[in-house]
Amino acid sequence: MHTKLLLSSMTVLMGLTFSIHSVSAHGFSPQVAPLSDSPSAEVHHPSSQPSSASSNSFTAIQTVLSQHMGQPYLWGATGPTAFDCSGLTQYTFKKALNLNLNRTAEQQFNQFRHVSHDQVRPGDLIFFSYNHGQSIDHVGIIVEGQNMMVDAQNRGVIRECYLVPWWRG
Repeated sequence: MHTKLLLSSMTVLMGLTFSIHSVSAHGFSPQVAPLSDSPSAEVHHPSSQPSSASSNSFTAIQTVLSQHMGQPYLWGATGPTAFDCSGLTQYTFKKALNLNLNRTAEQQFNQFRHVSHDQVRPGDLIFFSYNHGQSIDHVGIIVEGQNMMVDAQNRGVIRECYLVPWWRG
């Protein structure tokens, strides 16, 4: 199984832009990188923002995630007692930052501009494709730690490394 690792930025508060303006309170121009087999999608450098905004945003995200660790996975679930992958990201960003994410992983992938692996920060989304990029099939939230994410999958809401063989394909 081939898995494509794709990264997308998440919040204006972290200095990164949205592709869909209905989610953003700021008028940034949309910039989305093309799908690629490389973990290094096109880089769009974030605008300079105070680091406290990014720190405060991630703290809020981390607080919501910690309240739901261990919750069961259920396809189509959007919380608060069970989640699927995109339901977890949608719920977390709404509760933590009052941001409305689209419902599915693929819709969320298309909602934000993409950054390369060396540009990711805690609070960014990471996307996976199981079919050479024909669709986006899974999403997680980057957290602090070496290549770590929180996601909802068959083992429930867990913290795990995203550079392990089953995610890299």
